[in-house]
Amino acid sequence: MNIDRVREVLGVWAPMAVGLFIIVTSINFYLTATLTSGPLVGDLEPWRFTCSAGAFFVGGVLILSTYGRYTKTKEARREARVTPPSGPSSVPAPHEDSSGEPEDHHEDPKSD
Repeated sequence: MNIDRVREVLGVWAPMAVGLFIIVTSINFYLTATLTSGPLVGDLEPWRFTCSAGAFFVGGVLILSTYGRYTKTKEARREARVTPPSGPSSVPAPHEDSSGEPEDHHEDPKSD
C-alpha cells in the first residue's frame, strides 16, 4: 500500500467516517431514547434535543472541516503541477563552478 493512500485514508476518510457515525448516532439517540422523568429529575425532553443537536453539530463540523482541508490540499497540488517552481536551480550555470563562484579563466602569473 502506498504512503499517500494511507495518508489520505487516515487524514480524510477516517475523520469523515467518524463524523458520519456521530451524526447517525445523534439522530438515532434523538429518535429512540426514552428518558423517564421522576420527581427528582424533572423533564428531560429538552436535554435529549440539546444533546442530539450538539452531537449533530460536532459531527457536521468534523465532516466540513475535513472536506475543506481535502479540497484545499487538492487545489494546491493541482496548482503546483501547473506552475513550475521559480526557485534557484540546483544545476550551476555554465559560467560558474560547483561552488557557485565564477570561474577565473586568467592564468596566475606566479604559478609558472
